[in-house]
Amino acid sequence: MKIVAFATLVSVCLADRLPSHFGYASPQPSSTFSHRSRPASRPSFSAPQPTYSAPRSAPGPVVPILVDDRVHPDAGAYSFNVETGDGISRQESGSPIPAKEGPVTAMSGSYSFTLPDGQLFELRFVADENGFQPQSPFLPVAPAFPHPIPAHALRQIERARQGPSQGYSAPSRPSRPSNSMAFRSKAF
Repeated sequence: MKIVAFATLVSVCLADRLPSHFGYASPQPSSTFSHRSRPASRPSFSAPQPTYSAPRSAPGPVVPILVDDRVHPDAGAYSFNVETGDGISRQESGSPIPAKEGPVTAMSGSYSFTLPDGQLFELRFVADENGFQPQSPFLPVAPAFPHPIPAHALRQIERARQGPSQGYSAPSRPSRPSNSMAFRSKAF
């Protein structure tokens, strides 16, 4: 135990003498007089330099806005029409309508722009209590069902659609006897 205490005392004394280039700075007394022959060094701190600067000008050409019509009357209805010099166009209008869950905003509109290959992309949409319904020739279309649905499957679908109100009920499972009495241990 004496060796551990002695080693600790020696390491504390030597730590004060480490050069500052090891990254360890020893505390310096606050008075100008020092028991050391070397001058007291104080760390210097400066404010961090910014690593990001905003661009001075926008990259690329400036695209003019040709049309910007916005209408916001009372009662939640709105409409806008925006067209830019590079061929982007967006129109939308909406108004609140009553629904089962409460009032919802029914919207309709379209947007269009030129694709890199020169084609004009156009999408029209309606969004109301039935959801978002886009229409465009560019949207993928589900393939046709590969084969007709068999008659027995159609009958099952219709039977399930009728449900319990039409006299249909799910088949009941036969009841099983309890197995708790089936396996009795015999005492010998």
